[in-house]
Amino acid sequence: MASMTKIEKFQAKIDIEMDHIKASLIELRAKAKEAKLDARTELEKGLDALESSQGEIKSKLNEWVKSGKGAAADLKKSIKRSTKDLRKSVKKAYKNLT
Repeated sequence: MASMTKIEKFQAKIDIEMDHIKASLIELRAKAKEAKLDARTELEKGLDALESSQGEIKSKLNEWVKSGKGAAADLKKSIKRSTKDLRKSVKKAYKNLT
């Protein structure tokens, strides 16, 4: 069995994180349907923004995998920061919904 490279390990870690975030967003959308109309509209706007952020992170990850070593370090930092911010935003959305 071949050992994973650092890039593959990082990519796998972010992919798993994105899967967890996607599942959380799906759950939040389901809960949003139960909220009152005004609250639901605001929540859905916020969820749209979070899903957009998730897409941007996936794009950055693909760019990072394809980039050379010079750009890779900056992109990796950006991906980590964006993932952390997205995770915090999802947790905040949960808190606001409950």
